[in-house]
Amino acid sequence: MKNIKINIDQLNDDLFIMVGNNPELLDEFLTDEGYDPHEIEKRGVGKIKALLFKNKVALRKAQQENLYSKAMTAFVSAGATTKEIILQLLHQRAPKLQFNNLEKMEENDLREILDENDLLDLMNKIEKGELQ
Repeated sequence: MKNIKINIDQLNDDLFIMVGNNPELLDEFLTDEGYDPHEIEKRGVGKIKALLFKNKVALRKAQQENLYSKAMTAFVSAGATTKEIILQLLHQRAPKLQFNNLEKMEENDLREILDENDLLDLMNKIEKGELQ
């Protein structure tokens, strides 16, 4: 018997081209092997959606952490008038708490009191020079 070399990569490429030209062929292959092509597609799409959602959540969390750390830096370096305005806002949001000095405040304290919109508004005002 003759020794024949089989080029697996070439077979895979040919199969990929055949399936690309005739997608129903892949469904037939899967069905012949005992798989449900529609169920595989449904699970695949669900998995992709879950991964996209996890990615969005992780990105959002990273952006939010970055925002709070930037806010703390901006607040600590802010001028006296700005600090007064920020302290007034903190008193409005959490009237039962005592705030004497922004420098002593930690990032977690700020997270509990101010939401993301408040931070963005304050930071925009500081950057535009509306607050000194």
